[in-house]
Amino acid sequence: MNSIKSKGRAGSVFYLLFRNLFFLSLVLPLFFLLLFSFTERYAWPELFPKSFSLRSFKSILFQRKALFQDTLFSMVFSLLVSLCTVLVAFCTAKYQNEEGLKGKGILAFLVNFPIMIPATVFAMGAQILFLKVKILNPFLTVFLAHVLYALPYAVSFLQEGMSRKMKLYEEQGRVMGAVGGRLFWKISLPLLYPYIFPAFMMSYILSMSQYILTLILGGGKVKSLSLIMVPYIQSGERNLASAYGLIFLCSSFLLFFLLDFLEKGIQRERG
Repeated sequence: MNSIKSKGRAGSVFYLLFRNLFFLSLVLPLFFLLLFSFTERYAWPELFPKSFSLRSFKSILFQRKALFQDTLFSMVFSLLVSLCTVLVAFCTAKYQNEEGLKGKGILAFLVNFPIMIPATVFAMGAQILFLKVKILNPFLTVFLAHVLYALPYAVSFLQEGMSRKMKLYEEQGRVMGAVGGRLFWKISLPLLYPYIFPAFMMSYILSMSQYILTLILGGGKVKSLSLIMVPYIQSGERNLASAYGLIFLCSSFLLFFLLDFLEKGIQRERG
């Protein structure tokens, strides 16, 4: 009995330790991100900075309007990438979920290929491919590369939703007279909402945080948030880099809450 109690206590202590460490791993980076974004000077050997200002946010919002515009462009660009990725992922997952179709193994390999190789290798291969097929517009090449890179994650989410249970609901809908677009809007799409939203969110985060693909394929003409932020990190301007990191974080949280609100509204309408 004593050995069982001691094991139970050790397990509870380990659980509390793991939980607290996990909590700190989430809170501490956010704390330092907030701290550095308002820090004007952080000289050694000060434990905490003593000089604070709003220079970084004023610089982004008022003094450097081009940077603010590039940030808005990056958000809109990533939203469009996410929308296109989810549409392509839906068609891909639908094909892979159908029975009796050939080439599903090859298609699954091609879809997951971008995450099997380093991002630099994928970017160079995509650049060569786009040059051969005469796609020279930097915005279009970056857009297509972001879609291809986020596609495996979106397909995995949607494939999880397209289970056998969904097929049974679709068959029941056909029996009751729902066909074509009505079957899709009334049965298939509502069942996939809990999987479409995380696929959309994941695609948005991947597109916003993608640096190598945007740098190589965009040639400096496509100004994404990560492309703006990295030079400030390398030059040691922690406050501006942290401010852009906060903008990225806030935009992701805002999109998450909007999608969560939309999903709850849809579920409320359905009863």
